[in-house]
Amino acid sequence: MAELDHWHPVLFADELGKKPAPVRVCDRELVVFRASNGQATLGALADVCPHRGMRLSEGRVEGGRLVCPYHGWSFAPDGEGKSPATPAARPCADAFEVVERYGLIWIKRRGVDAAFPALDVSGYHFIGKTRHRAEAPLEVTLDNFIEVEHTPEVHALLGYPRERMAEVTCEVTSTERSVRVYNEGPQKALPRPLYSLLQIETGDSFVDDWTTWFSPVYTVYDQYWFDPATGQRRPNALRIAIFFVPVTAGQTDIFALSYALAAPWERYGLNAFAYLLTRAFVVMELRRDVTLLGKLADKSPELRGRTLSRFDKPLGLARKRIESIYRGRG
Repeated sequence: MAELDHWHPVLFADELGKKPAPVRVCDRELVVFRASNGQATLGALADVCPHRGMRLSEGRVEGGRLVCPYHGWSFAPDGEGKSPATPAARPCADAFEVVERYGLIWIKRRGVDAAFPALDVSGYHFIGKTRHRAEAPLEVTLDNFIEVEHTPEVHALLGYPRERMAEVTCEVTSTERSVRVYNEGPQKALPRPLYSLLQIETGDSFVDDWTTWFSPVYTVYDQYWFDPATGQRRPNALRIAIFFVPVTAGQTDIFALSYALAAPWERYGLNAFAYLLTRAFVVMELRRDVTLLGKLADKSPELRGRTLSRFDKPLGLARKRIESIYRGRG
């Protein structure tokens, strides 16, 4: 399965304690654990003992090894096994590479060369991470996040007003490995206190500029505002990285890392409050997306036969790269 040749986030790092944790990615059941000989040592194995099929995630960690609760066979992070009753045996569990970065636990297949996603967040401050599960296939879930036509109906804060969607410009460019979408238009009306908090004005234009990559499948968003009369950019901005992880053929986990510039709130001494509020906004908007995806009547990834709009061009471009880069079928 070529999908597992790419790095995937599977857990928040602070979710993984002393006990092994079961995860599911690309229809594979795995177990992730911290070896007891050091917090920096991680292991990821297929969640099945090669002896008699017990779930290793039901076991425990001892001496840096994951111990099966059925017969006491134990396995190192590299999959090398031992049998207490048969010392000459050399059992082996299917092992995966695993690392901890950006506050997440990541896995991929061993022995495969794959670049780790690089996030440029210099000048930004981390404001939070969140995870949601969409009851929809990878392609359909990604579709929702790479077009803005849904924002008037679905999103409460970040997006454009329905009555002015015709004014929104949408520029799509692509390379062999990425698809970029630049959207610009009038910001939808917000509750009055938010204008002061975000240091924007009524009538400002909102830019949603993102690039999607496909090893793994993830999108990095740059969201900011500017004065349409002068072209001057407002000091506030968000940078959000969203990773799309297939769980099963019909489920997709969404891991979001959110960052913001500190400048808009420093003069009020409200940084901590503003970060918490901004994080709440991001979580709320993502929940709206996930709720909508769960209500789709047709979740087939097939685009043929559908009536598409000018905002839907990225969908076909993304599918080609999912097939060629992520699934390795071309």
